[in-house]
Amino acid sequence: MSADCPRCALPLDTSQLQQVPVQRCPRCAGLWFEAHALREARNAADPDLAWLDVELWSDAEQFRHAPHSGRCPAGDGALHALEYGHTAVTVEYCDVCFGVWLDATEFERIVDALELELDRRPAPAYLRDALHEARQLLTGPQPLLDEWRDLRTVLKLLEYRVLSEHPGLHQRLLALQAGNPFR
Repeated sequence: MSADCPRCALPLDTSQLQQVPVQRCPRCAGLWFEAHALREARNAADPDLAWLDVELWSDAEQFRHAPHSGRCPAGDGALHALEYGHTAVTVEYCDVCFGVWLDATEFERIVDALELELDRRPAPAYLRDALHEARQLLTGPQPLLDEWRDLRTVLKLLEYRVLSEHPGLHQRLLALQAGNPFR
């Protein structure tokens, strides 16, 4: 079955984005992601984003929803317009196959907005996130290795945030390292 662009009604071409299979419209350059492919492409674009859990439909208050913005390119489902987290990017999400339609520049806008969110996050928020990820390591639904990677990423980001917010601490740590007699 051939998938058609929900904007232009042209057949979609098979392509890759961040080494993830997607379908692209030859006219409007919109992208169709099968279920979970958007997360895979986002994580490939910036591995530090992998620990952020942005699940469409998971939190009704987080996602503003507008019903029936079009037909699903892959089947009989309806596309619903949803705001992707706090990115201010509206995506179309299929209620049957869970695929996602993005207009031409929306993928880059999502990645940029999530990276900006990481840059603006204060150290106490990273500390809370690290504690949450540590609990997930023991009780989380993902495989242990995935939970470990998430915890390592959050701890790295916490370290960067603390050192950037406290440059004097960074200088003292460098001095201690330079004076280490066991190097």
